[in-house]
Amino acid sequence: MNYKSRETTSFKSILKYIFFSLAIGGALFYIGSSFLLNRKVAALTPNQKKAAIIGHAGSAFFSPLNPFNPLPPNSMASLLKAMNDGAEGLEIDVQLSQDGVPVLFHDEKLAGMTSGQGLIGHLPAVKLIGLPYTGGFFYELFHNEKVVSLEDLLKKLAAYPEKPDLHLDLRNYSNLPPHDYARTLMPVLRQYAYPAHKLWFVTEDEKLLAAFRELEPQAFFLLDMDKPYEESLKIVLDHKLHGVVASSQLIDAARMKELRQHQLQVVLFGGKARSSIYNMLLLQPDAIEVNNVAAMHEMIR
Repeated sequence: MNYKSRETTSFKSILKYIFFSLAIGGALFYIGSSFLLNRKVAALTPNQKKAAIIGHAGSAFFSPLNPFNPLPPNSMASLLKAMNDGAEGLEIDVQLSQDGVPVLFHDEKLAGMTSGQGLIGHLPAVKLIGLPYTGGFFYELFHNEKVVSLEDLLKKLAAYPEKPDLHLDLRNYSNLPPHDYARTLMPVLRQYAYPAHKLWFVTEDEKLLAAFRELEPQAFFLLDMDKPYEESLKIVLDHKLHGVVASSQLIDAARMKELRQHQLQVVLFGGKARSSIYNMLLLQPDAIEVNNVAAMHEMIR
């Protein structure tokens, strides 16, 4: 063997050693971290386990990693999976079609999530309901989901003996007058006699919340905190809303204490990894719109 061959062999051996060392180190770190987190979870108090489990857009958004989730947000399979995994409620994104049909869809534009083009509010329901979801070839191997209406979901939930809480994230990209939006959506909920105390209306638009409150005062009305914290809190207090929906990055222990002093409901959203769910539970919110229903259910129920 010449010098160059020996040098190549030695370099390959070093690479193999580095690879196996990193793999073993990563495995040990994962096992150790999981063990420590499991001990922390086991030590959660009853008050820290009280948060309601709300499926975020059902079972949340496309994810290639743990948990693998090929289901589009707001799709029927995603919503029913969340219920089967132990969700006590569902967060759904509601938009109105051009002809006033409430459609479940998250993004402002159809492109990127479906085979369609344009905005929900610019198209009639007949061109929206049943539109295939797309997420790329990989995800489409695992689902055949299509855009559904709010009524489609309510028909499914009618079979449940205990209706889940519905967190309706009101999306008004077409800038409809608030009262028009409310008068169009509420009859659909009333048609299926959905209990008012199970309805949670959520938006960053306090005028839209006020319009719904006129029609269904027994429901809950929460401000989506997309503005700076202090500005959002002032809106909530000025309009006597029930509470807030906020990212876990926006709420710390001090802000949670302040919100509680005002007797406000606090809903956090996000959380896919068990560690991030654990950190939200420490804040003791009323509910978490969680991206991993199964993990949260296993941790606290």
